[in-house]
Amino acid sequence: MWGLFDENITKNSIIILLKKSGGMTIEELSKVVEITPMGIRQHLISLEKKGVVTYTAKRQGIGRPGFIYKLTEMADTLFPKSYDNFAVETLKDIEKNDGRSKINEIFSWRSKRTFRARKEALREKKNIAELVNGLKDILESEGHLVELELIDGFYHLKQYNCPINKIAFEYEEACLHELQMYKDLLGCDIERLHSITDGSQACIYVIPAD
Repeated sequence: MWGLFDENITKNSIIILLKKSGGMTIEELSKVVEITPMGIRQHLISLEKKGVVTYTAKRQGIGRPGFIYKLTEMADTLFPKSYDNFAVETLKDIEKNDGRSKINEIFSWRSKRTFRARKEALREKKNIAELVNGLKDILESEGHLVELELIDGFYHLKQYNCPINKIAFEYEEACLHELQMYKDLLGCDIERLHSITDGSQACIYVIPAD
């Protein structure tokens, strides 16, 4: 049995049924879950508001069309993944066979690719304020939880989550290349005061405001 996706047991049942079936009507869900179609409808409305359920029309001959309810792409994140473990194990295999220098080379490739995309996104920014705020917007669009403060002439950029957290704990190269990329993007010297890999709540970058 999968873990809970929602505190409501019925909603969990609906999510699992939609995952297994690929799509069901309210009537079909009602029969399996054993609650009224109205009850199913209310749960589906709630799940739709959360962005994990959508629906498509299904013609049923004469009359109003019915609807098939399905999980969205966003709902896929509710189910267990092992990407992090796979990535770490793959990097360890590479290190074992090709040496630590190859790991650094891999992170360098990744950093250069990411730098090009972010540099293009920031190309119209004219000063450090616009660049720093633009970088914040980019990070948020990529799923980072970010705060930006201006304190005594320095921007404090705080990242509260790391998409490659498990990898960064194993390979400091990931963090080193990220710091260098920020320096190259903003065109100034940046200090990282704290890091999630050191046990801090956030990675905190200090950036001169002028």
